[in-house]
Amino acid sequence: MSERGLADLGRARARELGRLIASTTPVLTVGLPLTLLLAFVAGAGRIVTPLTVQYALDHGLLEPHEGTAGVVARAAGVGAAATVTAVLASWWLNRRVYRRTEAALAELRAAGVARIHEMAAETFARTGSADLVSRLTGDVDAVTTFVQNGGLMLLVNVTQMIIAGVLIAVYSWQLAVPVLATAVLLFVAMRRVQALVARRFTVVRESVSALQSTVGEAVTGISVIRSTGTEARSRAMVEEAVEHTASAQRRTLVPLHFNTAFGEIAISFVTVVVIVAGVRWSTAHTRWEPTLHLSAGELVAMLLLVTFFVRPLQMLVQMLGEAQNAVVGWRRALEILATPSGVVEGGDARELPAGPVAVDLHDVAAAYGDGPPVLRELTVGIAAGEHVAVVGETGSGKSTFARLLTRQIAPRHGRVLLGGLPAGQVSDLSFQRRVAVVPQDPFLFDATIADNILAGVRGDAGALDEIVDSLGLRPWIDTLPEGLDTRVGTRGDRLSAGERQLVALARTALVDPDLLVLDEATSGVDPATDVRVQHALGALTVGRTTVSIAHRMVTAERADRVLVFVFDHGRLVQSGRHDELVGVPGHYARLHAAWVEHTAGADERHQTLLHHNDGSTP
Repeated sequence: MSERGLADLGRARARELGRLIASTTPVLTVGLPLTLLLAFVAGAGRIVTPLTVQYALDHGLLEPHEGTAGVVARAAGVGAAATVTAVLASWWLNRRVYRRTEAALAELRAAGVARIHEMAAETFARTGSADLVSRLTGDVDAVTTFVQNGGLMLLVNVTQMIIAGVLIAVYSWQLAVPVLATAVLLFVAMRRVQALVARRFTVVRESVSALQSTVGEAVTGISVIRSTGTEARSRAMVEEAVEHTASAQRRTLVPLHFNTAFGEIAISFVTVVVIVAGVRWSTAHTRWEPTLHLSAGELVAMLLLVTFFVRPLQMLVQMLGEAQNAVVGWRRALEILATPSGVVEGGDARELPAGPVAVDLHDVAAAYGDGPPVLRELTVGIAAGEHVAVVGETGSGKSTFARLLTRQIAPRHGRVLLGGLPAGQVSDLSFQRRVAVVPQDPFLFDATIADNILAGVRGDAGALDEIVDSLGLRPWIDTLPEGLDTRVGTRGDRLSAGERQLVALARTALVDPDLLVLDEATSGVDPATDVRVQHALGALTVGRTTVSIAHRMVTAERADRVLVFVFDHGRLVQSGRHDELVGVPGHYARLHAAWVEHTAGADERHQTLLHHNDGSTP
């Protein structure tokens, strides 16, 4: 894209973010005139001091007379009143902006989580959970840090700088020229530096996001890291991510330091010009005397005004980095809200017909992102209430098939119909109530078993005990320390893989779906728990359309029909009952024979191990 195109895109993005600020954080824009008025009063209250000093010097102290004490008292009174007014306005402004900012950021976080829940599954997968968490935590925290560490004072000081600049021009436009010209030059330079710093801070925030992901893996995967002896490799990855983040942060310091140095030079130049020129023009007789002559009080006031002008300018230069970091953080958080919603609702949304859901795919091709097709030319139908097992080698497209049915990916072309309706047109509420998926490694919340089973239930949860009994889980529940009130730990780590699967199956049964997709629920389950899982599955699949992604042939043997996918080609090559397919040469017969041989070998090794443990000779 051309530079002009990028600039247009940047402006369009800025307008979109501006609309998002107004729509998603209205607390910042409501009452804005009062906020600006308070900033004006706080800034103007400070500026009164130079004016009272000039009045006291020129009308009392430098030319003493009988009313000198009254002049000084009046000047001191006005100055004190202005100072108190400025303090009260600053306090009110601080309180107002702090509360509104915190409220706005709280709304932003809440709205961000809500939009993440509404994202299309493909969008979520491309973005990554670590990056999304970083945007709603660290990036938003950068805004809070900026506001609390001087962003609010920056608003007052900018107002003060503007008022001081106007008064300098009123006292002497000749002296105002170098002051304002230097300020304009510094502002232009800062804008250019700001653009560079913004790009580099964007890299910094992305690096921090990647660092959090790497550190998270190093912490959550500690058991695997220790058991495999890969501590050095894990630390090296963390150190690389840390160095990459540090390098990105160091690159932002170069333009920031240049900007600070340039600002100090410019500010010193302004101060020297006003002092030297002001003193000279106030004491020397020159051809400009009628225009430039300043009284002693006016000269002192000018010097104070320059201080009030320079101080916020200095602060603006020094806070550029922190301000830009906050802007980038806020923009990254707002970009979540700019992500299109994947929710299907409204006039185009359709409700699935009652009863078990039939599935039909017509000439479907599927891929991940811009990658090559994983499934090609797929046309297949699954009758309502039928139990279908999907088998094939690793990488043949079995899980992709399941993701198509559960709308985790959209077909590149072709049609996926659920109950005769395009899958993309089924309303979210209907889809959530009627379609359920049980993955190999189900997610559990850090709560009790009862809480996790009830997680997907809307309304009455009185059927919990009935579900536990119907799935045959009561004997297992009774062995737990606190029964259904037993806490499962983070992601269910206090339970075994099979026990986590039992909780997930009970949660699914309580939702009572009409289309059930099982991504091999018995994979990695110990024999004892496998009995419970198989019993629960048998009860769960009755009266429902069921699609089982089968890694073990026992699942295919029990299914009504078997679909066989071929690795690399991503095509459906066989479809039929187990007893039909196993008796004819083909992919399924070879897969089944290999599984039987592997299972027999495993059983033999198991028996040998038992003999050795008994002290007998195999």
